[in-house]
Amino acid sequence: MEDNLFLLLRIGLEIEHPTDEAINLLAGLTFEEWIQLKELAARQGVAAIAFDGLNSISQQYGKEVMCPMVSPDQWQVFLLEWMAYLFMFEQSNVLQIQVMNDLAKKWREAGFKVMIMKGQANGTLYPHPNHRSKGDIDCYLFENYAKGNEVARQIGAKVDMSWYKHSVISYKGESFENHQFFVHTRDGKGGKLLEKELESLLRVDASEFRELTPWTLMPPVQWTALFLTYHACSHFISEGLNLKQVLDWTMFLKKYQNDVDWNVFYKSCDRHHLSRFADVSTAIAVKYLGIKIDNGNIRVDSPYTEKVLKSALYDDDYVFGSGKGNWYNRLHLVKNLWTYRWKYRDIYEMSPLRQFWYYATGFIFKTE
Repeated sequence: MEDNLFLLLRIGLEIEHPTDEAINLLAGLTFEEWIQLKELAARQGVAAIAFDGLNSISQQYGKEVMCPMVSPDQWQVFLLEWMAYLFMFEQSNVLQIQVMNDLAKKWREAGFKVMIMKGQANGTLYPHPNHRSKGDIDCYLFENYAKGNEVARQIGAKVDMSWYKHSVISYKGESFENHQFFVHTRDGKGGKLLEKELESLLRVDASEFRELTPWTLMPPVQWTALFLTYHACSHFISEGLNLKQVLDWTMFLKKYQNDVDWNVFYKSCDRHHLSRFADVSTAIAVKYLGIKIDNGNIRVDSPYTEKVLKSALYDDDYVFGSGKGNWYNRLHLVKNLWTYRWKYRDIYEMSPLRQFWYYATGFIFKTE
C-alpha cells in the first residue's frame, strides 16, 4: 500500500513521470486497496497531491486509471469523492490566503514586517501550491509581537495569549499563530540557544527574505532549513509525524539544496540533537519520494529510515489540535514520552527522563 501511495506522490509532485509500469501496477489494485490508499493519503494530509498523481497518469495516457474489479459507475463515484478532497484543499487555501493578506495588510499599514513560516510559505515549493493541506497561519512580526496582538484586537479579532510561545489570533474563520518564540524555550538551555540561533539567522540583508504576497515575506533559506528540521522533529518525538511534513522537506530540497550552507546546518543540528532526524528526513525524500540530490554536502542515508517512516504512517497519538483541555494534552505528552521513548533515545539522542525534567521544570518555573 505504501509503495502505491509513494508512486502517486512522486508523480503528483512532478518528481517522476508516469510510466507503463506505474499504470500497470495501479491497475492491479483491488477496489478495497484503492479505498485504503485514499484513506491513508487523507490521514497523512496528502490526498490532493496523490490525486494529482492519478490525474497526471490519466492525462499522460489519455484515459483514466481503472479498477477492473468494480463497475464503471462505482469507480466514477470513488474518483469524484477523491476529487472533492482536491477542491476542498484548493478552496480552503484560497480563502486562507485572502484572510492572511487582510490581516497582514493591516499589520503592514501599522509599520510591521510580516514573515510567514511553514504553511503557505511551504506551499510555494509545490507544483500546485493550493493542493498542500493547510494548517494554521504561523507568522512572526519581529519586534512587534505585542503590538501585533493589539492591532488584531482593534479590528475585532479574538486574541488568546495564554501560551508563552505564541498568541492565537482568530480572525475571519482562520487561526493565526503570532510567534514570540520559534521554539520551546522552556526546554532547557538548549531550547534557548536554538532560539537565539534562529533569531540570528534573521539578521541578514533584506534581499535574503523572499516575497510571498505584497504584504508578507518568507524567511531566508538558511533559516528555513533549520526551522523545518526542528519543527518536524519536535512533532515527531512528542506526538508523531505525517507525510505532509516529509513532503515539505522533500520539496525544499528539490528547490533549495544548493542554496543552503550545509556545513553550518549540520553543525547546528549536532548542537541541538537534530542530526539523526535530519538524516532520516532526507533519506525518506531520496529513497521513497525519489528526490535527486546533486549536492555532495548533503547526507542521504540513515539506519533509522524504515522505523521512522513506519511510525509516521501508522502511529496515531497526536496531542495538539485534539480540542481537549491543556491538562489532557500535558498528560498525553508524558504518556507519549514513555510509549515512544525510542524516539528520544535513537533519534533525538536524549534520555526520556531528562526530557521529562525539562517538561516539569519549564511548566513549574516558567523558564522561558
